[in-house]
Amino acid sequence: MFYNKNNPQWQFSEEQYLSREEYNRMIGEYDEFCRSMLSVDVRDLDSVSYGIKSTGTPEEQEARRKKSLIGIIIAMAVFAALVLLLIFKQIVIFGFAMCAVFLIAGIVLMVTGKGEAVESTSKAYLNRIIGAGITLASVSVMLLLIFRERMPEGEFFILMFVAVFGIAGLGLLVLSILKASSGKLIYTQEVTAECKGYVRCVKREEGSNTRRSFSFICTSPLFSYSYEGVQYEAVWDEFNTKEDSDIAMGQSVQIKVDPRHPENIMAPSMTHPGSVAFQIIMGILCLGVAAGLGIYVSTGAAKNVTVETEWNPVIEKINGVEEDTRTRITDDMIREYYLEKLNITEEWYYEVGVVATVEDTADGQLITYTDEAINAVLYTDRSAPEPGTSQLLYYTIDEDCLSYGKSYKRTFASGDPEKYVYVGSHTAYSAG
Repeated sequence: MFYNKNNPQWQFSEEQYLSREEYNRMIGEYDEFCRSMLSVDVRDLDSVSYGIKSTGTPEEQEARRKKSLIGIIIAMAVFAALVLLLIFKQIVIFGFAMCAVFLIAGIVLMVTGKGEAVESTSKAYLNRIIGAGITLASVSVMLLLIFRERMPEGEFFILMFVAVFGIAGLGLLVLSILKASSGKLIYTQEVTAECKGYVRCVKREEGSNTRRSFSFICTSPLFSYSYEGVQYEAVWDEFNTKEDSDIAMGQSVQIKVDPRHPENIMAPSMTHPGSVAFQIIMGILCLGVAAGLGIYVSTGAAKNVTVETEWNPVIEKINGVEEDTRTRITDDMIREYYLEKLNITEEWYYEVGVVATVEDTADGQLITYTDEAINAVLYTDRSAPEPGTSQLLYYTIDEDCLSYGKSYKRTFASGDPEKYVYVGSHTAYSAG
């Protein structure tokens, strides 16, 4: 990568080994640099962060700043719109909007190959593959949203995970193979270079506890070499994640360069197969998860899976809706507690019925419903609901009584809608 002396995050030194005092100084300066960035105009972040000099006339620079500001405003508007869609529970529209955002981002990355403000030109190959993966994943999820009505709710969500895990796994494997083989595919020319010093920078990552982060030093020798009569000063396209260098000051070594962009050089350790072992393992795991979920769906086991759709109580309160504390009745619960125990094998249905009358008998309370197709139900414990109240009814169809138009809906279970809510996939019986 071209050595930019104006990059404030890169520090040059002639010391091969970093002392503890220098280490602490670099960490402290990096912390101060991060704090200073809080007051920088967002339109100038790249130039201030990486020391990128502005080109063109002052008028051209101001025009670019205005375009950047418009882009920032559009991005904030899109984000605000997505948040509103979530608040108002417009899940389908939110899904399409997210797919559109990722689709545009993927296409831009695939076309330009530019992922960050400062990176090697050769990395554009990997960026384009990432962009293609993002584009493919967005299109896959969008197609699932379009055809969602043709599949059960649970099956739909599982297929979404199949698409995401499958494309992620395939992308990780492709990227790992290309990165490991880049020494033969991209960095094909070998030249003799002399180490003129060392360039170091600070990196920061989140730890397992997201409230804390840890910092570490990355290092690259500064190489001076000639390629086709042109003199270059460059650092590794990817810095080594360690404080010290294995190459001594003034030492001459053989390095490989990208012949199309001779300022791009890659450290041998970064193209070693061991450097991509973790990515390969994660790619295989993602493909395994996708394959397992795909088999689960293909066997038809996902058709009866229900999906929880209740929102976080905080969102419910924002919408002025109190949290639903009723017991949720699923198809699995009906099958376990009623169908299997009562040996019911025929198709069953669900609807809400309204109590018409309650009659006291010697055996208990006999209730009828406003819908005469529903059979009368006997409450032996005399806990029958009052006339005019609603009941959740689960029933089968009596074919013998169907022609009479009365009492052919044979109820095998009921529930109080103030205490229970049905979240399964069954609906009321339709003669058509």
